[in-house]
Amino acid sequence: MKFCNLLAFFALLISFAGCTVERAEEHILARHANGLKKTSIWVYPDGTILKRNEWYNDGIKELEIPYEDSLPHGEFKRWTGFGDVAMIGRYNKGKKDGKWTVYYQNKKVEAVQYYKDDHPVGDWEGYHHNGTKSFEQHYNDNGKPTGVWKKWHDNGTLAEENSNCHNEKTIVFDSLQPTPGFLKRYSRDCKILEDYECFKGQKQGKYKLYYESFGSPDSSAESCSKSKLREEGISDDAECGSGLNPTALYRADGSTIKKVEYLTEDCGYSPSRISWFDEHGTLLRETVFKNHNHFGYDGIVYGLCEGSTKHFCAETSFVQYANPNGNLDSSSLSQKEAFRQNIGKFKAAVRYIKPGHKLLYEEYWDFANNPEWKYSGPILLVSRSFYPDSMGGGMASEGFWGNPSFDGLSKRHGIWRNWYPSGILKDSLNYMNGERVGEQFSYDSTGKLTIHKTEAGKNRPVIMHLLGN
Repeated sequence: MKFCNLLAFFALLISFAGCTVERAEEHILARHANGLKKTSIWVYPDGTILKRNEWYNDGIKELEIPYEDSLPHGEFKRWTGFGDVAMIGRYNKGKKDGKWTVYYQNKKVEAVQYYKDDHPVGDWEGYHHNGTKSFEQHYNDNGKPTGVWKKWHDNGTLAEENSNCHNEKTIVFDSLQPTPGFLKRYSRDCKILEDYECFKGQKQGKYKLYYESFGSPDSSAESCSKSKLREEGISDDAECGSGLNPTALYRADGSTIKKVEYLTEDCGYSPSRISWFDEHGTLLRETVFKNHNHFGYDGIVYGLCEGSTKHFCAETSFVQYANPNGNLDSSSLSQKEAFRQNIGKFKAAVRYIKPGHKLLYEEYWDFANNPEWKYSGPILLVSRSFYPDSMGGGMASEGFWGNPSFDGLSKRHGIWRNWYPSGILKDSLNYMNGERVGEQFSYDSTGKLTIHKTEAGKNRPVIMHLLGN
């Protein structure tokens, strides 16, 4: 009996010896700059692909994808640059399928995802480095977002609630749920920061923004929805929408800073009235827009000083176009008394004082002389700045613009000059189409010429002229 078994064993060995075992060979498709392989595939002699590998530039394997019938099929793995597992998943005939797990470098789970036929399904979850939950997402069997998605801060407090307001370009607009939704965001102490109404996956409807607080988290979560209102208005992120349109802005004490009324257009909203108030509700400034049409409206708009809710550091005119135009006949700047010598001296469509600067700035906008730009709207033509009366009230700078580009932006074109507070010329520069061309002069505070050079444009030779004693 033993002899018969031994004969059968030798017969089996002989049968294997007569067969040729085909082995897959590695083919390198791409290499890193240092010569090490970057992408390779393992292929059988008949052309069947066994697997594909990617490599880091130090030779450590980055990922491996098994193949079957020329399609990714089987367990997928990705590693970090240190050789630790970063992701594990599975392909089924070229499509993601089943559970996919993402790992941090410390080998803790970062996210758990589920797929069917290459699209997301089921409940996804994510975790912070410290192990606390970071997010949850929900998909139906067709891969469409469903339910309320949530995010958490790493201290465990709720950071965001999202119901049908995902607004991702990867999601086809027509496939989004036509039901209303909402988007709410919270600070680390759980207090609400933003609250939007949504429709078809986008912010559309009423919204509210709140002042951020930095207190301790409310463990009971009872006060999370109670914060000081900072802004409210109408949101319109739909196609050709106008984004956020604030109807009211508030101080932290609850008093109103500004109110805005709108006209509804075919595509979004346009302001019809803007009113500014002090802490006691007294009207400070008001803009009423008139002669409204597709190109713009008439009216003067004011800008508050940085860090202030009742002082004004900017004013500008709008006449039938989105860009400023026309002339500011009077001034409503809070600091206008400091520039009595110069306000109204030159034509200006924009007037402002920069934060931390002592100068008054003015810009004159009008239609370009070039007939090609006749219907493009006003462009910037002249910029000026002035010293306050306490420093002599002289002009600090003057420059000319022209030859706008196709995006409507003007370029420096002509003479640009700067003066010392004493009125002595500081420099005189010549520009052409945005580049310095021609004679350029600089002077010291006594009026003595210190630099004289001739330029021919950017990246071109510069001629320096020797100056006498």
